[in-house]
Amino acid sequence: MFKNVKMKKKKSHSVLFLIVLLMLFMETTATAQQQNRMIRVAKIEVDSTYLNQYKAAVAEHTRAAVQSEPGVLGLYAMYEKEHPTRVTILEIYASKEAYQEHLKTPHFLKYKTGTLKMVKSLQLIDMDPIAFAAKTAVLDSAK
Repeated sequence: MFKNVKMKKKKSHSVLFLIVLLMLFMETTATAQQQNRMIRVAKIEVDSTYLNQYKAAVAEHTRAAVQSEPGVLGLYAMYEKEHPTRVTILEIYASKEAYQEHLKTPHFLKYKTGTLKMVKSLQLIDMDPIAFAAKTAVLDSAK
């Protein structure tokens, strides 16, 4: 009887040990994937004459990129309520390679060339992740 109890304890310890190892491996993998991501904030000043055209162009580009490019994990374009010509875009790519591929796509080239005269200034800021969290409802409501 004591042998059975000892055997059960050994098995449960082994299973617990394997679960902890698996969890550690999964956490390391997720962290490594996050570190490979390319994250950028684009701060844009739009000429007020073209504001509605710019909003339409960035919305079209954002939808096309997210729908057609697996390496585009997220594009969030927004403007300041008090200063609607100040646009900020949060860009999240799976990797630097995915970003480089994005720059060659027809929808990006259309957006870039189509908005050249609309953009007064552009600042690109590379970022590193600390933590990411989102609910799909947030994404759905932005459509």
